[in-house]
Amino acid sequence: MSTDVDEITLILSGVKILQDLDVGIIRDIAEHTQIEGFEKDELVIEAGQMGRRIYFIFEGKVEVQIPDVQGDVKRRIMLKKGEVVGEISLLINSTYSADVVALSKTTAFYLDQQHFNELIEKHPDFAEVMSQLMTSRMAQNGGINRVGKYELRSKLGEGSMATVFNAWDEELEREVAIKMLKYKLAFNENFLDRFEQEAKTIASLNHPNIVNVFEVIDEFSTRFIVMEKLHGQDLAAILEEKGAFSLTQTREILFQVTSALQYAHNHGEKGIVHRDIKPSNIVIDAYGNIKLTDFGVAGPPQDKKVNIEGSPSYLAPEIINGDILDGRADIYALGVMAFHMLTNSLPFSAGTLGKLLKMQVNQKPPDIRNACPEIDESLAGFIDSALSKDPDERISDWDEIRRILKPASQFNLMLDPDELAVIIRFRDTAYQLSGSFINAMQKLLQEEDINHQIEIHRGNDEE
Repeated sequence: MSTDVDEITLILSGVKILQDLDVGIIRDIAEHTQIEGFEKDELVIEAGQMGRRIYFIFEGKVEVQIPDVQGDVKRRIMLKKGEVVGEISLLINSTYSADVVALSKTTAFYLDQQHFNELIEKHPDFAEVMSQLMTSRMAQNGGINRVGKYELRSKLGEGSMATVFNAWDEELEREVAIKMLKYKLAFNENFLDRFEQEAKTIASLNHPNIVNVFEVIDEFSTRFIVMEKLHGQDLAAILEEKGAFSLTQTREILFQVTSALQYAHNHGEKGIVHRDIKPSNIVIDAYGNIKLTDFGVAGPPQDKKVNIEGSPSYLAPEIINGDILDGRADIYALGVMAFHMLTNSLPFSAGTLGKLLKMQVNQKPPDIRNACPEIDESLAGFIDSALSKDPDERISDWDEIRRILKPASQFNLMLDPDELAVIIRFRDTAYQLSGSFINAMQKLLQEEDINHQIEIHRGNDEE
């Protein structure tokens, strides 16, 4: 069969998993495909052999013969024109798990492993298609149900960088969340070089406002980040559901984020820069405690005119310009988030990505005082400084930032050298319940003959 690139491009445009790709990408795939024919009953793929090809069926039909543990065929799946086979084994660099037999005379185009990997690295949209395909096979009945020692149970969510699964740690008998990096990152050598360098440091972060990362697993041609399972709601969802936050609420949340970032920026030899501070990466539990997530996951800019990773509305100008960045980029994003929380709107918005990025780099941000007249001058001054275009003009002293953002409800205690103070804060709790707890605690202190004093403070109702 003789075909030219244009004809192959047209044929591949009808393949289900490729239909939404730009024709230029499909043409590039077509230029690297080869063609192979199979007679009826001939093996297209043999179980146990290493996955070296992805086949796009053009003519004919094939049958995937899925074996049981004894090796007998327990399930048969028929594939026809426009469908693919062999992609998962190729993608995860493993052996084929089933025989694939031609049911009739069959013609298929195929990509070998080298060209497949090159195309995934070259075209993020093609990598995204493969990520979606892989995700559909994970945590499914009969699919891929384990990563390392963890049992995958369900898909929790998905973002531009990763897919998150609910999983079970059988050894420690606990739930965990597992984040799978999408293939556009896993096949990006520049990103992986940085990720590998930071992975151990990220796993060593130990702070009450930072999600605990237990380990990083290299499997299925990507990386899986195993972390604690969080219970709460992310800040983006709360903003969408309830609107702007009060000054008090904003300070309480920003102060905790600041504590997490100060710790991270000073951790290890060089510190860790988050790179993707935004509301969806901040989870708040029922008691108002926050956890900052996704350290080290945000990808670097790929093309500042077309495909900037992360959240463009939160990107510091130096990131957009491709300049060297440091922790001050996180402070810029913190300023954007403060503005967003207080007004339920962003400092900059535009109809196109290009216009938005130009505004981020060149345009002076609006005055927060106009959108939030009740704001105090210290918080307004922090936002003004944090949103400075020039990092050298941006507030960067973490102690000063913490002093500005410290909630009024956090009172200073004057303690004698032999005193220890423990502060327990009740939120959304009936007085009867909190009173019972305080009484029980006081009784325990008395039984242990501990000299103590219990003070009760009520927060004010000013918002």
